[in-house]
Amino acid sequence: MFEKLILIIGVPLMFVNTFGGIVALIWLIVIGDYWYLIGAGIFSLFFSAFGLAILMLPSTGLQMLGFRLIQKKQKIFGFIFMYLGNLLLLAVFSAWILYVFYFGLINVQKESDLFVVMLWCYGVATGPIHWMASKEGGESISTQIMTFFISLGCLGMTLMISFFYINIFSSMLFFILCVFFSINWMAYEAYRQFKLYGTLETLKK
Repeated sequence: MFEKLILIIGVPLMFVNTFGGIVALIWLIVIGDYWYLIGAGIFSLFFSAFGLAILMLPSTGLQMLGFRLIQKKQKIFGFIFMYLGNLLLLAVFSAWILYVFYFGLINVQKESDLFVVMLWCYGVATGPIHWMASKEGGESISTQIMTFFISLGCLGMTLMISFFYINIFSSMLFFILCVFFSINWMAYEAYRQFKLYGTLETLKK
């Protein structure tokens, strides 16, 4: 059921991921009043992945510790540490995304520009995450789940802020719901694979 739903949602989401940032960039250039926002976004697209990678180190440490504990047959503690590692990882991404959207909101100059600014923020916020995910390869189930729900949460924020004028903190609740669901799905996939194959290698790639 969930797989079919993801397939249905995934097509338009992939379209937004591929073209949304480009469309927003061209749109902002045409408007001509957002050079600072454009420059900050391009800078972030090139350098934010490095900063995020540093902030992810504690999460990676917890996940590796959990993986080692599972290898040593201490399954309960292992899965707990892996779960905490995923929580910490998505907390880092949540803080980054909140910052990007807030930065975009405080730089909106006209109400009619709100959607294009939020679309640009979507691209800037999710771009580094997708880039880092691509380095892990397409076989990593946990990475696919995480990036899908981060993108879905960010798109929801973009639409709620732009068209329903929901404030950033209220719209962030939708994002948190998405990532919370992804954490638990990742935990389920880890447990399922371990029960089936006695290994977590596919999830760890």
